[in-house]
Amino acid sequence: MTIGQNAPAEERVARALEAGVERVRVHFTDLLGVSRNKVVPISLLDECAEDGINFCISAFCVDHAGEVIDGTGLGAEVDFRDAQIVPDLETLTVVPWERATAVAIGDVMFDGDELPASPRQLLKRAVAELDKRGLRAVAGHELEFFVLRPTGAGYEQYAKTPGLVYTMSPGVDPEGVLREMEDAVGAMGLPVIASNQEYFGSQWEINLRYDDALKAADDAHLFKLAVKEIAVKHGLVATFMGKPVQELGTSGYHLHLSLWNEEGDNAFADPDGPDGLSAICRQFLAGQLEHARGMTAIMAPTINAYKRFLAQAFGPWNVTWGHDNRTVYARVPRERGKATRIENRAGDGTANAYLASAAALFAGLDGLDRELDPGPGVSGVAYELEDRPLMPFSLGEALDALEADPFFVESLGPQFVQAFLAMKRSEVARFASAVTDWELNEYANVL
Repeated sequence: MTIGQNAPAEERVARALEAGVERVRVHFTDLLGVSRNKVVPISLLDECAEDGINFCISAFCVDHAGEVIDGTGLGAEVDFRDAQIVPDLETLTVVPWERATAVAIGDVMFDGDELPASPRQLLKRAVAELDKRGLRAVAGHELEFFVLRPTGAGYEQYAKTPGLVYTMSPGVDPEGVLREMEDAVGAMGLPVIASNQEYFGSQWEINLRYDDALKAADDAHLFKLAVKEIAVKHGLVATFMGKPVQELGTSGYHLHLSLWNEEGDNAFADPDGPDGLSAICRQFLAGQLEHARGMTAIMAPTINAYKRFLAQAFGPWNVTWGHDNRTVYARVPRERGKATRIENRAGDGTANAYLASAAALFAGLDGLDRELDPGPGVSGVAYELEDRPLMPFSLGEALDALEADPFFVESLGPQFVQAFLAMKRSEVARFASAVTDWELNEYANVL
């Protein structure tokens, strides 16, 4: 049973009960973008929405390898105390791939207040700052992903037929996995508008319609959850990594942003402005460029993500903007009116949708408040320009850029910055000490 995407909380609970839901998985994302949850009987949902569900705060300190990282400020420093997840019942959604089960996204509370480092809380704060200025933040999340089959030696493509970009048929989806994903995402009430195979076999995109920034990030969270869990049910792995297979290309995460005024009009559009763009749009765009390097660690939060930039395969190489140009950092599509928007192209799908949205909105806010000017857009291949700031080309360099951006350190807050830097610097250190297959293949037989 589909629950309408804008249905109020009471209707969502009633529809879930009518659909025979017995349990609710209450989810939140940690600082790494991992979706964590506790499961409660639906009979206790009202109580949980009132009092929250306890979990150890140090779940925010667990890295990809399952280790608790020191120095985050959210572990021993706070005695490993309990925090609470409070389900937001307006996100309650029945999941079609698991019997009698629904999911809800929660807000994280600690010591009686929303946890400042919580990604969803950071986005809510960015949205509130824009609201103070009479502006409503709207976002669209465009995520590419690969579906892979585990083998004894690693992973191989689920479907290998090359050259069928923009094709959806049994030829590119022989087991109907993508169709099942489409059906599930639609059944959850998420606003699907299109799907297609991307440039490489086993690489896809399922697009959702734009919405208010918080709602759009919730939708992106649930979308990734559906894609990954349905893949697992087929013995497959769906990954949003930037470059998961050496021989293939890269996957991106394009974050579309616009601001709307209190009259309900797109504040980025101005028919009388240069290129049909308003001063607000240009200032917001300039903020994206001003803080591009500082927010890269949030947009591209893994070691692997930087292989997109180095590949120069429609990922940014330098900090530039242009009209409908896919080689720049920030692209402004040619549509105007209500479709006027800025597309930030720095991310890959390993980014946390809440953090990516919050960072981009805070950057745009600084552009508005300081009335920054983005300068002229670039034409042609932006990679060839030699007079523009370069992107960070490693996670370590991006973390340094974040730490060196005082605006972001202040905007994101000391609790988040301390925890995020500790987690990610640990990740960089673990990679630096790892012996990779490349090293063995390169050196073992000849040196």
